Amino acid sequence: MAVVDVARAVTIGALAGAVLAGIATMPLLYAAAFLTGVGAMARDTAASTAVPRLVDEKDLEAANGRLQSGTLVGGELAGPAAGGWLFGVAAALPFALNAGGLTLAVLLLLTLPNVFAPAPGTPDLSLSLRDVRGDIVAGLRWLWRDLPLRDLSAAVVLVTLADGAFLAILVLYVTQVLMQPPGVYGLLLGVGAVGGIVAGFGCAPLARRMGPASTLALTMVLMAAAQLAIGLTTEVAVAVAALAVSSAAFVTFNVVARTLRQRRSPPDMLGRTNSTYLTIGRTGEATGAILGGVLAATAGVRAPILAGVLPLLAAGVVISRPFSRGAHDTE
Repeated sequence: MAVVDVARAVTIGALAGAVLAGIATMPLLYAAAFLTGVGAMARDTAASTAVPRLVDEKDLEAANGRLQSGTLVGGELAGPAAGGWLFGVAAALPFALNAGGLTLAVLLLLTLPNVFAPAPGTPDLSLSLRDVRGDIVAGLRWLWRDLPLRDLSAAVVLVTLADGAFLAILVLYVTQVLMQPPGVYGLLLGVGAVGGIVAGFGCAPLARRMGPASTLALTMVLMAAAQLAIGLTTEVAVAVAALAVSSAAFVTFNVVARTLRQRRSPPDMLGRTNSTYLTIGRTGEATGAILGGVLAATAGVRAPILAGVLPLLAAGVVISRPFSRGAHDTE
């Protein structure tokens, strides 16, 4: 995480310098976005893997929930608002502030205990590419044999497809269906983020009481119901309430899914399990965004929203299936 954040700070700092000097180009922006995106993937994988080494096993839900809430506060509330205002003051300011924030993140990471000690079974970094490839294959085989995590990975494809398609056309939904000015788009995202933040802090007791299977299934039902309401309404108040419910359910799903991966994966498999899961999820989001755009262009803006209801319900069925056979089942 520290190495990646240093690399991202340097990349974004260089971009800030280019903007300030007036030599920024679209290829440069694309390159910076690609590099920081790769870094974010590596960092998120490492962050998910580090949590079990920082908190007691019984506190995993609470820790993951707080991390999700923190991510929403920065990424969907404070970050976009501050970025838009700073860009209006000077185009280079948001990039410079981002680089400075990443530098501060590195300093905070250096204060964490136990993170830099190798986990049991961690491969030697001097391994050859063939050995690394073998480790990846071994991780994929292990994930395939664990029924709950395998079906959770299948479910996340359905969830992210629906979510990617929905978010890709949300701004069009605001302007063409709700008939609101574009500024309301930011308001909707902010309200949704608040719902997710509340869920991040409050979902741990719910997950402990209901268990992972029931909690995950409930989140799918809530997300499907909220998306159906959003797709059918033209009232801003209904859309705002449904979006808050959907965001709360989505955060709860993420918290429970992450905790389940952390509890079921052996220490030497957790990093590979997390990276596989995140890769699947982000591939689903990108694919869903493309499909959502195509569907909106051919069948109308509401179509991607309503079409996402069935995948969400199907994901609930997929998630519940392995637990009905026993949560410890493997093939």
